[in-house]
Amino acid sequence: MDNTFFSRFHPRVIDVLLRDHRFWFQLGKPTRAVAFESTSIRNFMFVVRGSGILSANGAEYPLTVGSVFYFPYRSKVRISYTSEEPMQFYSVHYDYKLIEWDGGSVICSDPQESHMPIPIVTQTTDIESFSRSMRQLYEQWHGKAADYEWQSRLMFLSLVNEVRRLYLQKNEGDLVRRAINKSMDYIRSRYAEPLEREELAEVASLSMSYFSIMFKKVAGCTPTQYITKVRLDKAKQLLQSSELTVSEVARQVGFQDPLYFARVFAQHAGMPPREYRKG
Repeated sequence: MDNTFFSRFHPRVIDVLLRDHRFWFQLGKPTRAVAFESTSIRNFMFVVRGSGILSANGAEYPLTVGSVFYFPYRSKVRISYTSEEPMQFYSVHYDYKLIEWDGGSVICSDPQESHMPIPIVTQTTDIESFSRSMRQLYEQWHGKAADYEWQSRLMFLSLVNEVRRLYLQKNEGDLVRRAINKSMDYIRSRYAEPLEREELAEVASLSMSYFSIMFKKVAGCTPTQYITKVRLDKAKQLLQSSELTVSEVARQVGFQDPLYFARVFAQHAGMPPREYRKG
């Protein structure tokens, strides 16, 4: 996420529209798709009814109720609806400059990129709240109160920031999931060794408390429970495929106390290790 971009982002709302069935007419005839060879205006949109597909520069993105999407500037774009009724969406026409303060002076520059540093399509998690905010922006713009442009810009900034927040949240979730998966791989490759929470948290590059919370969220169990599951699964394999004694199996899978191993195994498998071997 380019935080420097948003610290300089200074938008201007040009228009706020509600695109309904009238949008889906070309040359007086109804159509299921509208295409632009090169978008000449920046658009920020939110689907309130129906579903469709956005095609931008050859890539396709599905759209459903709650989808926030925008047209990359000066791009080949096609939007179509796949629902039975025409897709409806709010559309904010906007432009922006990049404003940067250098001491007491201001540097204003035109954006060089066609994309904002957020995904072209984002699915909102609170559709009702986002829909309400879009409706308020629409009503504010068309109400034309004395300060409507200022208020509309604030509302638009809030909407963009919510999309940015969702993007950051998703990225953080993906990074944490990868970190937890890395620690799970580590456990599966070293289950026979003593494994401490501090060591696993270090492998995941997370604090111990956060590691424990996120491990349970991702794996569905605590790190200790997962280690036990991996060790017992390996013990079952050894009991059925080797001539090792129960004590030897226990030590090979990381249990130093054979009696403790037998008790834990019986709780997990519903029978002692020797009976499991006979089965």
